[in-house]
Amino acid sequence: MTREILEKKLKFAGVPDYTYNLTGKGEKDERLCLEKIQDKWYVYYLERGIKTTNECFESEDDACQFLYAQLMD
Repeated sequence: MTREILEKKLKFAGVPDYTYNLTGKGEKDERLCLEKIQDKWYVYYLERGIKTTNECFESEDDACQFLYAQLMD
């Protein structure tokens, strides 16, 4: 899964876009974020500058699958 497909699936499922950030740019506070840093993909929740649920993945697909599962849970 790519970020573009993930975004479509989340919109189709009715997940509000203020609950996630798929680019790592712009508003990131109090939402689940997906960010590529160098060759790794990170999924984390950011609140008041503190990252929690900080997971690292080798592939975009794995990171997107994890983020989707977190938001659908």
